[in-house]
Amino acid sequence: MSAPRETGISALRNVAVVGLGEVGTVFARALTARGVALAVASRDGPRAMRAAESLGLPLVPPAQAVSSADIVLLTVTGEALPAVAAGILPHLAPGALVADCTAAAPLQVREVAGRVGPGFVDVAIMGAVSLHGAATPLLAAGPQAQRLADLLNPLGFRIEARPAARVGDASALKLLRSVFTKGLDAVVVEAMLGAERLGLRADLVGLLADYDRAPLADHIAMYLRTHPTHAGRRMVEMEEAAAQLDALGVPGLTTRAAIARYRRTVALAGATPLPDEGLDAESGIAWLARAEAADTEDADA
Repeated sequence: MSAPRETGISALRNVAVVGLGEVGTVFARALTARGVALAVASRDGPRAMRAAESLGLPLVPPAQAVSSADIVLLTVTGEALPAVAAGILPHLAPGALVADCTAAAPLQVREVAGRVGPGFVDVAIMGAVSLHGAATPLLAAGPQAQRLADLLNPLGFRIEARPAARVGDASALKLLRSVFTKGLDAVVVEAMLGAERLGLRADLVGLLADYDRAPLADHIAMYLRTHPTHAGRRMVEMEEAAAQLDALGVPGLTTRAAIARYRRTVALAGATPLPDEGLDAESGIAWLARAEAADTEDADA
């Protein structure tokens, strides 16, 4: 019989958090509250100094922070990942897990993972840390993802481990999620600015209540099913919406982006005819993917 996996604080000696922005500070505070021995490192700056003081910990150089850590949480910015990883690599303790919690691009994540080795775990933050703290959903990819989850989940973290997934897949999903969530953020701001100019913001919010009546997955399926067929009609409606925003003095940036998406779909339908039978979500996204691929091949020819 195999020995049970060690989990939680009983299996941890030290954790290092490299990067004391919002995410690093929240994670560090959760770990210290659970009694985990912690070292913190960050680039010099008043914000990092205040964060370290609030934790009751000294700021130390990254090399020192990671030298005896079982887990290294990299919570720096995405663009800083290659340099920070290169700096700590010679100082990592044997068998240490390096959890990349940055927003680096998937290709960059895979390049860094190749240098760090099998202890590297690709971790994507799938929610607002400012709202959920250490319990923010995290998606971890890579061979050591399950080990990371076994160690941290008993301490209040919420890591979904996908050990069979490629390193970089979690980061790719995070960026695709950002297309949705940040795009929605921009759309909400643009629509509400227009409504505010008309004194109708509360009315508009009320008229959007139908979005509460079905799960998000149902809305997504509806868009995938109807978008190819109705792109032309929706494009005309959005052109009218853009004209209204112009008249109100509100830049219709995301509205015009939506018009461009509809216009492209109309053009794709001219080159790759829609099937005669009705579409469901699966056949809708399949047609869109096929039409986009065919257009790319034509452009490369």
